[in-house]
Parts: sequence; structure tokens; C-alpha cells
Amino acid sequence: MSHFPTHLIPDILCRLPVKTLLHLKCVSKPWGSLIDDSDFAKLQLQQSLKTNTNVKLFLDNCIEVDDKAYFVDFDSFDNLVQFPRPFTAEMDKYRSRIFCSCNGLLAVYHHEAGITLWYPSTRKCHYLPALDDDLTLDHDTARYDQNTILGFGYDATKNDYKVVKMLRSKTQNCFKVVVYSLKANSWRRIKDCPYDIPINYNDGAYLNNSLHWVGGEIGAYYGSCIFALDLGTEEFHEVPEGDTSFREKKCGGYDCGVCGYMNAGVLGGYLCVSRDYSSCPVEEHIDLWVMKEYGVKESWTELLYLSRYKCERFTNIFHTRAVAYSRNGDKILLDDGCYQPAWFKLEDETGETLCIPGAPKHFSTMIYVESLVSVN
Repeated sequence: MSHFPTHLIPDILCRLPVKTLLHLKCVSKPWGSLIDDSDFAKLQLQQSLKTNTNVKLFLDNCIEVDDKAYFVDFDSFDNLVQFPRPFTAEMDKYRSRIFCSCNGLLAVYHHEAGITLWYPSTRKCHYLPALDDDLTLDHDTARYDQNTILGFGYDATKNDYKVVKMLRSKTQNCFKVVVYSLKANSWRRIKDCPYDIPINYNDGAYLNNSLHWVGGEIGAYYGSCIFALDLGTEEFHEVPEGDTSFREKKCGGYDCGVCGYMNAGVLGGYLCVSRDYSSCPVEEHIDLWVMKEYGVKESWTELLYLSRYKCERFTNIFHTRAVAYSRNGDKILLDDGCYQPAWFKLEDETGETLCIPGAPKHFSTMIYVESLVSVN
């Protein structure tokens, strides 16, 4: 009887669910060493991203004091799993929130306790060191969530995970920016953000080795541009806008008034942005756009038109961000961050609330791909 070719084992194992792989570590020492290997973790992650498997929808209770977090299979929305959060929630105290997901790692923020990188599959955490006093003492905490801007992503040029934190200064009219490197396990100050972020509806959207936000000129009252921070060069740059001046208005009006951007996100691997037309004299609405080719302004494509009147029983459209396409691509999941996510059909733009048995009454969501990536 011929021996099984051992060089095929990694290619076979990388196709299995993470939970199964963690159990298989006990089969033998060679298998345990293989599954713990960082190169195998990358192989497993690449396979998951390529085949769109091991995808979970992560749920974060956004109203109640809750020590638990939840996720479900994105294919079926069944098998709700709950597990303890890294930071304990206390009544009348600031609760933690999960602000980004990248390669199977979740970034969790707590006003008092700080930030941790969390690996839910093994319940392991890596707690980030505190910032220097000169930054924290100058931080304008009058509107804490509006004056603290966060982001998390993977710097492929340096094989490093980075957390970005922007703090509005009390003494200067700007956001001071610090970047945490997992490799160095330390924070480093970079140049101040050249944009203002008047309304913080989203954390940094990770795409193309950069984190993206909506902002404007210093002192602006609404988001007039999309800008990004390249995690490799740690330089800010502006993303080109699409031209909407000559397109037919779905509301039926000639002029929809001032258009402001609400948030930036990633949808189906493309940069996504919501345009706010709350000042439209015909019908308050938003337009959802995606950039089909990164950096090319002509590639902006409108996906969805939603009016306040038709959608108000499902979601607050002026706070929504796009989460994901449905598996067959005919619907988009939108989340307003404080009530309950809802599906909207691309064909007729009708909506329906996302219902998950056993989930909290009010929750926010994000896509989470299970992986073996380690924070160590």
C-alpha cells in the first residue's frame, strides 16, 4: 500500500473550518505544528477569501449593557454563537465597541481600558499599550465618540497589523494622529490629519492597504471628500470623486441641494460611499455608490437610491453603512449602528429587517472571516 503524499496535507486542511482545525491539532504533533504555523495560517486565510468561506456575521449589542458578543454563519444566519467580550461591561459605565475586522482579528475599543486586538476563535487578546500623557491630556473629550477616530488594517508592504487613532486636539484645530505597529508593539506619532471629520459615522474602511474616512476642510460642517491613510507610507491622500452633475435625478427634481458624504465602507471588495441628500426639496434620500476600479473616478457606479419616507420603518438611512451583498448578490445589508440591520433589494429598493433568532433586540454588524491568524 502506497503512502499518502504528505505535501498535499496543507492544501487539504486549509479548506476546513477553523473550529475543525483547532480540534485537529490534537491528532498528532506534526499536525499541531502545521496548524500553528504562520505560513499555514496565511494559506488558510487566502483559501477562505478566495472561496468566500468561513464567513461570519458579527453582532455587537449597541443598546443594552452586555458582556457577550455574537456571530452567526453568513450563509444561513443560523447557529448563533455567543462568547465573552474582552472588556467587561458595567451599568452606567462606558461600554466597549468593536470597530474593525481584518483577517480574522477584531479591534475592540474601550474609552477607559484602551484597545485590544481580539481573536474570537481562540478567545486570545493582545492589549495595546497606553498612549503618552502629552497626547491624552490634549485630547478634546467633550464629544468623545466624535473626537476619537479609529481604524485597523494590515500593512501588506511590511507584513504588519496597524491601529490608527486620531484625537481632536483641545489646543489646535486638528486631529493628531498616532499609529500602533503590532511588530514594534508601540505607538508612533505621524503628521496631523489634513482633513476635518465633522460627523463620525464610521471607523476606517480598510481597502488597498489604506484606511478610508469621509471628511472635509478644517472647520467643515459636512463631509465633502473621501480621504485615506496609506498604511505603508503613512501618508494621507484624497480619493477622486465621481461626477454626478449630469445624471438623471431619481427623485424627479432638478437640483437635490448640497450633497455631503456620510461614510465610507467596503462592499464586495470595492470602496463604497453614501451621499447625503437630506436637503433635497423633493424627497430626502441617499445614494449608495461603489468604486469599481480603485482610484479611477469614472468607475464610480450608483447602486441604490433610498428615500427617508420609504425606509424609515427599517433604518435611519442617514446613518447607514453598507455591510455586505447577499450570497446571490440581489440584496445589500445596511446597518445604521443603533437599531437593527436591514436588507434592501437592488431591483426595486424595497427593504426587510434582518431577523436572527436569539440575537439582541438592537445590534450592529460587521463581516468577520474566521482565520488562524495570530496576534502573537
